Amino acid sequence: SVRLLRQGLALTEMAVSPLPGNPNAVWTVKKRADDEFDAYIVVSFVNATLVLSIGDTVEEVNDSGFSGTTPSLLVGQIGEDSLVQAHPGGLRHIRADKRVNEWKTPGRKTVVKVAANERQVVLALSGGELVYFELDYAGMLEEVEKKDLS
Repeated sequence: SVRLLRQGLALTEMAVSPLPGNPNAVWTVKKRADDEFDAYIVVSFVNATLVLSIGDTVEEVNDSGFSGTTPSLLVGQIGEDSLVQAHPGGLRHIRADKRVNEWKTPGRKTVVKVAANERQVVLALSGGELVYFELDYAGMLEEVEKKDLS
C-alpha cells in the first residue's frame, strides 16, 4: 500500500500559564458572530471558572460578565453579540453592553446538562425537568417552556 503524509498547519505558542487546578472543560468564544477571531478562553474547574482574554497577550479578565465563582457547564456565543454561560445554579446571558440577565434554578434544583445553538438553550434540571429558552428579536434570552419529565 502507498501512504502519503502531509505536513499540517504550523502552530505558534502564544502563551504558557500554570492553571490553578485541573480543568473540567475549555471553550473559546467570540464577542460577536462576525468577529474573525475568538475573544475569550473560558476554563471551567470543579468550583470556579477562569476567563482569559485573547489579544496580543493572553490575560485573565474579571469584567467579562461570566461568573467566576461557579463551574461552567456550557459557554457559548448566542445571537449576533451575546454570550451565554450555563452553570449548576442557572444561566447567565451576557449582552454586548455588559448587562447580565441571570436565570436561577428553582428551589434546590441544579442544572445537570445543557445544550445550545445560536438562538436556543435547553437546561436539564435535577429531578427531571427541562427548561427551554429562546433568543427573541430584541436579543433577550427568554424562558419559553418548562417540561417535567418525571
